[in-house]
Amino acid sequence: MDVIEIDGANLLRDAADGWQLQASVVSQDRTRLACILLIGQRFRVERFLRGHMRPQWHGEWWVQQPQHSITDSGQQAQVLADEWLAPVG
Repeated sequence: MDVIEIDGANLLRDAADGWQLQASVVSQDRTRLACILLIGQRFRVERFLRGHMRPQWHGEWWVQQPQHSITDSGQQAQVLADEWLAPVG
């Protein structure tokens, strides 16, 4: 497991899963994060909200949301990430 700091919050990554982080983008209001990962020819978009983890883990963390997307196109992955990061309302 690796901890990566992104925009003042910690992201916990399992390096053993084989997915390589290609891009991470934070929403304008700094509450949402989209990560685009690559394995082979497939792209995965993971979605996170800024929040807090278990009490023993201090500071802010990016908390993974249950939904994720897998696509064959980097362009489609970017579109999915942009949808997650679009302003709400």
